Amino acid sequence: MSLLPFLALYIAIVFAPLTAAIRDLMVHQIRIERTRAVLNLALRDGAQVSAPDARGHLVGDPAAMEARVWEIWAGARIPGAVLEEVSCTPAPPTCHARVRVTTRGLLGTLSARIAVEANVLEGITREGQ
Repeated sequence: MSLLPFLALYIAIVFAPLTAAIRDLMVHQIRIERTRAVLNLALRDGAQVSAPDARGHLVGDPAAMEARVWEIWAGARIPGAVLEEVSCTPAPPTCHARVRVTTRGLLGTLSARIAVEANVLEGITREGQ
């Protein structure tokens, strides 16, 4: 009698769920990294919606900054990622955001929260500086 069918059954029972679990973790990590990258870009671009005042300090319009962040986020279309909160301050131009990333798979529901803050560099008043 050959042990090959039992070995094949053992491999199917043990390793198939293990590979599916590893795949779920990898997909979740990729979503987290993509979310972090898109959110950083969106917040930096939102904070850039500012102009220098009479003294040369950058001052932004929080409503316009937040609208720009939401606009960029809407174009990203990351599955399982939900932008929960965006808040921007005018002086210095800074934006904060919080995102929840959820992945459902063999391991159940994996969830992570990402919080990012971005601001612009002071002292840039002309193009090319």
